[in-house]
Amino acid sequence: MTKRELREQRRAHREALEAADAAKTTRRRRLSILGGALAAAIAVIAVAALVSTNSNSTAAPNASLTRSTVVDGVQERNGVLGDPNAPVTITEYVDLQCPICAEASTTILPGLIDDYVKTGKVKLEMRTMHFLGPDSIKSARVAAGAQQQNKLWSFVETFYANQGTENSGYATDDFLKNVATTAGVNAEAAMDYAGTNDAEQALSTANQAAKAVGADSTPTFTIKKGDGAETILQAGAGDLNAALEKAL
Repeated sequence: MTKRELREQRRAHREALEAADAAKTTRRRRLSILGGALAAAIAVIAVAALVSTNSNSTAAPNASLTRSTVVDGVQERNGVLGDPNAPVTITEYVDLQCPICAEASTTILPGLIDDYVKTGKVKLEMRTMHFLGPDSIKSARVAAGAQQQNKLWSFVETFYANQGTENSGYATDDFLKNVATTAGVNAEAAMDYAGTNDAEQALSTANQAAKAVGADSTPTFTIKKGDGAETILQAGAGDLNAALEKAL
């Protein structure tokens, strides 16, 4: 091999090594960029997970709800609000999902309680129906658990104060526990009772009573004086007051 050929061979070898080093550097740079992109992606996922966790925490059992105070200071015993010896009984047939029932709880009930229940003239009963959908059934069963703690009215009125869109699936276990706790009910005990045959029987009893009196919509108010017959009243406040005055 001539000196010229030898120099060309060495130059070619050197250029090959330099090319190899350059390729290696390029690969390292690409891996570094890829690693950074992966790290950024992981960070984004972590932040998204944190945001999701924080947003979901608003539906946790300790989330803040509005507590109804309409029945505060009124005694309740086994679902009966007011003096058990009151001469007139008003029974309200409700579905916890019913928006008109929720409206009645703020337009009719306060005056009824102040003018008649707190004065000992009337006692209030409630029958929880469940014909609007699965959320109604679940809610009525938990309401039966609240009744065992003499907190039925507080539970129902607090439920109304936080009522969601009908049959939207809002009445989850967490929501019902939160309503119970806000209303002063032992939530765990009420939820446990909701799964019993006694809770199911409470729903059946409400259905039978509604059928017997002809209450086919909610809210329906009925009136009974002493041991007399139970008859349906109109839901309007004026009609209710007029019927009460006549009965009294």
